[in-house]
Amino acid sequence: MNSRRGLLSCFLAVLALGIPLQTRAQVEMCTYRLTQSTEAFDLWTCPPGVKVFKNDAVPVAEQSLVQVHAARNEFEPFLVVVKPSASGNVTVSVGDFGAGISQLIYQVQYVTVTQATDMRGGVGEYPDPLWPLENGDTVALTAGENTAFWVTVEVPAGTPAGDYSTDVTVAGITVPIALHVFDFQLPGELSVASSVGFSQQEVLAKYGAGYSDWSFMDRWRQFLIDHRLTPQVALWPSGLTYGGGTPLISYNCATQTLSDPDGIWGFELPAARWLDGTGLMGGNFAEPFNDGVGFPSFQAVGLGSVAPSQDPRPSSLCGENRSAADWYAANDPGSAYNQTWSAYIGALRNYLADLGYLDRSYGFIANEPFDQADYDAIAWYSRQLKAAAPDLRLMVSEEPKPEIYNHADYVQDGQIDIWLTWLGNFDPAVAADREATHGESSWLYYLPDSVAPYSNPFTLDHPGIDSRLMGWFFWKYRLRGLVHDSLLEWSNNPWTTPAPTANNGFTNLLYPPATTNAAIPYGSNNQRPVPSIRLELIRDGLEDYEYLRVMNGAANPAAGVANVADPQVDKVIGGLASYVQDAEFICNLRRLIGQFTAGEIATLPDIYPAPTHQRAQGAPGDYYLNFQDPVGEPTADPLIVDGKTYLKIGDGAYSDNDGYGWYSPPSVFWQYGWVAAGPNELQSSILYSEYGRPAVFEFDLPAGTYDVTVSVGWPGLSYEHGKIVVEGVPLVDDETVTDNLTRTATIAIPDSKLTMEMGVPGYYTMLNSLEIVAHADLSAVRDGLPSPGAGHRLHDAVPNPFNPATRIAFTLAGGSRSTLRVYDLAGHLVKTLLVDAPLAAGRHEITWDGTDDSGRSVAAGVYLYRLNAGAFSGTKAVSLVK
Repeated sequence: MNSRRGLLSCFLAVLALGIPLQTRAQVEMCTYRLTQSTEAFDLWTCPPGVKVFKNDAVPVAEQSLVQVHAARNEFEPFLVVVKPSASGNVTVSVGDFGAGISQLIYQVQYVTVTQATDMRGGVGEYPDPLWPLENGDTVALTAGENTAFWVTVEVPAGTPAGDYSTDVTVAGITVPIALHVFDFQLPGELSVASSVGFSQQEVLAKYGAGYSDWSFMDRWRQFLIDHRLTPQVALWPSGLTYGGGTPLISYNCATQTLSDPDGIWGFELPAARWLDGTGLMGGNFAEPFNDGVGFPSFQAVGLGSVAPSQDPRPSSLCGENRSAADWYAANDPGSAYNQTWSAYIGALRNYLADLGYLDRSYGFIANEPFDQADYDAIAWYSRQLKAAAPDLRLMVSEEPKPEIYNHADYVQDGQIDIWLTWLGNFDPAVAADREATHGESSWLYYLPDSVAPYSNPFTLDHPGIDSRLMGWFFWKYRLRGLVHDSLLEWSNNPWTTPAPTANNGFTNLLYPPATTNAAIPYGSNNQRPVPSIRLELIRDGLEDYEYLRVMNGAANPAAGVANVADPQVDKVIGGLASYVQDAEFICNLRRLIGQFTAGEIATLPDIYPAPTHQRAQGAPGDYYLNFQDPVGEPTADPLIVDGKTYLKIGDGAYSDNDGYGWYSPPSVFWQYGWVAAGPNELQSSILYSEYGRPAVFEFDLPAGTYDVTVSVGWPGLSYEHGKIVVEGVPLVDDETVTDNLTRTATIAIPDSKLTMEMGVPGYYTMLNSLEIVAHADLSAVRDGLPSPGAGHRLHDAVPNPFNPATRIAFTLAGGSRSTLRVYDLAGHLVKTLLVDAPLAAGRHEITWDGTDDSGRSVAAGVYLYRLNAGAFSGTKAVSLVK
C-alpha cells in the first residue's frame, strides 16, 4: 500500500525504469512529458489512476504519443495534461478513431477538502469532478497550474482488432493518440452483480426533466450499465413489490396468481426493457436497451423493517391481519396469515419463473442483525420463505455468521443465498467455505468508517488507484456483488461540501450539472452526467475483472479453487488491508494481461512494482525492528541486542522518506508499554492499538525471500485474539497469547514492500519486534537485478505451448519438501508430479508428458502447474496443443 499523493509514485517508477528491473518489452512508460510541448505549454500524460493536482511537476521522461489499449466492448480512459507558462483561454478537441469507436472529453475539476478522511487522505483542492466538454470548447488555463483533460474511448463490440489513431488538440498543439484494440471482447452481461443507490428523482429535478420522460431515464440507465453497475431500483418508477413484499401489481387471492394490468407503469413492460434488454415499452422506444443486454439482478422483495427481529411483512394480506402470533417467537407456520403469506410468496416465485426472471431476482430480508432475537428471526423467516419458494434467492446484510447458519432453524444449505458483508467484518476463509461447501455467495458493502488501513473505492481524498482496485479485490476473494447506498446525494452541494459524512465523497460519485446545485434548463450541456474520477475508475476495475474472467476461460473464479488469473491478482492484492498502490504497475500489468489473452505474447511476463525507496535497491539484507516508544525504554541508542542493531519503530504513519510506517484508522489510539521484568529489551517493549483497531505496517526492502520472525505479548499477562499476518501468511492466527510468543515463517516478498497486518477489532495484539533475515542464496537474477523471491522459484515451462511433453523447472533456495501438481482451469487435479518430496537446494526439473494420473492423454488447452515448497506457493500456466 502507498499513501503518496499525486504523481510521486509514478515519478519514482519512471526513474526506476533507468534500471533494468524488467526488459523494456515488458514494461512501458505510462507517465511522461509529450515531445509536442513548447515553451508556452508543457503537455504530459499519466495513468488515469493517478490524481493530477494543480501543482504536480511535469515528468522528465519524454515520449511522442499517448498509448491506449482496450478490448472490444470496453471503455478506456486516458489523460492529456497541459501546464501553461501564461494564463489564457485555449480550445480543446479530440478527433475520430473511425470504425464506430467514440470518445467523450472532460475537464478535471477540483473540490476543496477541509478535513482528511483518514491518514491516507488530505486537505486542499482534490481532483474529482469530470466536467463534460464538447469538441472546440474553450477552457481557461492558469499560469503554472496543471489542467487535465480526461478522454474516455468507447470501443464497441465487434470492432476489428488492430491499431487505430487520432489526435487531441489543445491550444493548437496536436497530440497523437495510438489505440490498440485487443482481439477479444468483454461480455455485455455484468459478471459482478451490484445494487447502487441512485435517486432518479434528484436527477430529474436537477436536469429539468419530466417524471415520465422515459428516454431521459433510459439514457441514465444506459450510463449506469455502461459503468457495469445496477441501480437498486432498476425499474423505477415501476416495480414488483414494495416494503416487505406488498405487491405493486395485481394479486388474486382466490387463484393465487399475479397479473400486471398497468402497462408502462407496471412490471412486465419495464422488466422486458431493463432486465431483458429487448422491450420497447409499448412503443416508447424504437431500439432495444443496451444492445439487448439488461441488468443482471434486481430486488424482487425488499426490507419491510429495519430491525430483523420485527416482522417485515404487510400488516394485512388477502383479508388476513398479521399479529405477533404469526412471527418467529410463536413458531406457527400454519396460522391463517402465514398460510396466506406462503401462498403469495409461492405465487410470486411462479410468476417470476414464468417470465424468466427468477434467477435474476432476490429478496432482501434482514439488515445488520446484532442479537439473538435477530438471529432467531432470520433463521426462522428464511426457513419459511424457502419452504414456500425454494429457489427464490434470499439476502441478509451480515457476514456469514454461525449464530445463523448453525441455528436449529437453519435446515438447508443456501437457506441464505447471499451474505452481504461489511468490509470490516469480512472473513475470506469463512466466505469461501460457505460458497464452496454450502453454495452461499458473499457480496460486499462499505461504510463511511471503512477507512485506513483498508482501501475504499468511494473515498474522494484517497489515491485514485483505490477505486480501480475493487475489481481485483472482488476476484481475489470471490466476491459476487457490491451494494452501495448512494451514488448521488445532492441535498448538500458536493461541489462545495464533499463530506456530508466522515468519509469525503462517500455518498456522491456523481455531481450536479451546475456547480451551484441549481436546476439547469432541460437539454443544457447535452444532458450529460458529471461523473467523478472515482466512478470512472470503479468501471476500470470492474473491466479489469472482466479481463481476468476472459483470461480464465470466460468463467468467474470458483471459491477455493485456483485459476490461471490468480497469480496476477496476488501481485495486486496481498490481503484485506495489503494492496499495491502503484498506478504505473497496474497500467503495465493490465496491458500485458490483454496482450497475453489476445495471443499477442506467448507467456505473461512476471513483472512486479518497481522499488522506490533507496533501501529497497540492490541485494536483500537483514533488518531488525523494535516496536517501542521512540523516546522511551529501551533508551540505548543505538539499540543493540545479541549483536544485532535494531531500528526503533513507533506509531508514525508511513513515510516515503523513511520507507516504513503505519497505515491506521483515525481512531487507532496507539499506546506503548514497557515491562522492566521482561525476558529482554525487545520483549519488554510493546506497541499496541487500543481495542485492537486493525492497522498495517509497511517496510521497504529489496525483493527477495526472507525468514520473518515476530514477537508479540506482554510478559506476565494473557490476551485473546492476537493477530499478525505478514504478506498474507498468518504468524499469529487469531489466538491467545500468554507472556511472549515468537513465530517464524519463510516469506517471499516480490514487490519490495514487507506488509504486516495487525489486530482483531475489540482485542489487543501486543507487538514487540520483527526480524527480517534474507535467505543465504541471493544469486538468482532476472534481467540484471535480484529476482522477486530470490529464494524458491518456479520457472516457465519449456516448451510452452507444447506437444507431446514439457519440462517444468524450479529452484529451491534451501532443502524443502516439495509438491508439484497440474490442474485444469476449473481447478480439478490432472496430474501429480511430486508429493512431499525431500529435495535439496538447487535447480530441479520434472517432465510432464501431457497425461493425467490414469495415464490417459489430456485434451488440448491451458493447464496450471503449482509448486508448494515449505511456505512458498507458486502457480504458472502451460498450453498443450494438438
